Amino acid sequence: MKKLNRRLVKPVLFVVDFVMVTALLVTSILQTPVLVDVAVTPIVTSTSTQTPTQTPIPVPKIERVLVISYDGMRPDAISKAPMPNLLKLMENSAYSLTSAETIAYPSTLPSHASMLSGLCMQDTGIVFDRYFKYMGYSKGVDIFDLAHKAGMRTVMIVGKDKLRQLAEPETTDVFEIRYDEASISKIAVEEIQKDFGLMFVHFPTPDKVGHKYTWMGYSYLKVLTFGDDALRDILTALDDNGLRETTLIIVTADHGGHDKNHEGTVIQDFRIPWIIYGPGIVPGELTVPIQTMDTAATVAYALDLTLQPDWEGIPVYEAFGQTRLKVHKEYIQHPCHE
Repeated sequence: MKKLNRRLVKPVLFVVDFVMVTALLVTSILQTPVLVDVAVTPIVTSTSTQTPTQTPIPVPKIERVLVISYDGMRPDAISKAPMPNLLKLMENSAYSLTSAETIAYPSTLPSHASMLSGLCMQDTGIVFDRYFKYMGYSKGVDIFDLAHKAGMRTVMIVGKDKLRQLAEPETTDVFEIRYDEASISKIAVEEIQKDFGLMFVHFPTPDKVGHKYTWMGYSYLKVLTFGDDALRDILTALDDNGLRETTLIIVTADHGGHDKNHEGTVIQDFRIPWIIYGPGIVPGELTVPIQTMDTAATVAYALDLTLQPDWEGIPVYEAFGQTRLKVHKEYIQHPCHE
């Protein structure tokens, strides 16, 4: 083979070198990030097929639940009374004043049985509103069964004897009956000082006064202010004992009322307040349908107890900023009104 002319080789090599260097420079420029002097949101890339999710903000652990029921308290009475301590609590609560209801028989004992058991009245067996000791206790697994089994200290303080039938004696470490708000809150404060896992407090007087005088009358609204004072004492005790930040509080009622009764002839008999305050709660009005059975389910959910498969109640996930996983199966809004 003939030798290449050296005069031709040098220019050819020069051209090749130039092309290679140019290519390298272009590649380097394309791979070099461009810095722009503006605020930008960083984009996180992932090789995973899963969609990146926002890291949840940690919230204090719920260590205990306090359920407070004002017997016969209508939602519209809270501001009319007024009840300043409850109204202040509502400012940082998720609450419903228009979309929560009790069962088809809006009376004290059966309504409270559904509230604490997550079951409809026919399933609790509490189809009466008097103290019938021989009839036994509310059937099914209720939140006191679950909490006591989990080793939690359980407390029930009520204003009517018949509420003994809401839970078996062996599931309540403390059961006290007092007949006025001040005495009830005094016992509650003493028990808060000992700490608890689940406490149910029942204030009886609004119902008694409503029957004697009338719902939404002067006397009825006045006794609600006494109940509000009792709430203040309970909240103060939680603060003084360093328990408020890890306590979930639910304030509700068993039924409403009109004139001197709550026979179930008008919506005011069924409509109840439902207010939830504590760790992880997203403040604001709840507009989803809420049934009194949802109270038991929400308590179990908050305490990481087992939701029972036969419960009609559903945790109010919306209060925690979550999406409800299912809705009430029968008629959507009135599962226990058949």
